[in-house]
Amino acid sequence: MADLLRSGNTMLNMACPVCNNPIFRNKVGNTFCPTCNRNVLIVKDSTYKENAIKKGAIYHKEQENDLHNRKIELLFSLQEVLFEKIEIITEKLRNETHLQVIETYTMILLNCLEILNKIPFRREK
Repeated sequence: MADLLRSGNTMLNMACPVCNNPIFRNKVGNTFCPTCNRNVLIVKDSTYKENAIKKGAIYHKEQENDLHNRKIELLFSLQEVLFEKIEIITEKLRNETHLQVIETYTMILLNCLEILNKIPFRREK
């Protein structure tokens, strides 16, 4: 493994799903397990899973789970930001008297609420 690093390969923070040894990426961008002597395809979309297995490569499921978890956390973060913005705009709207500004604030609120309704789940507080 030290020879691989010296020759310019990069050790990734993922383990081979077969032998549990570190996965490497070469200069060209191919990922492989030096212990199993096989290519490792890191599949981000499950539709490619079957093709990866048919080609004799090792499929790394952990990457798919990490991507899913990051998407969920991003949606939770978006939800929190939208709630914060709704609070800010609601407070500004409370004291506003100019109709044009009121209309702008209400349009922003409607857009925020529409986005919130499109998030498929809610984080319980």
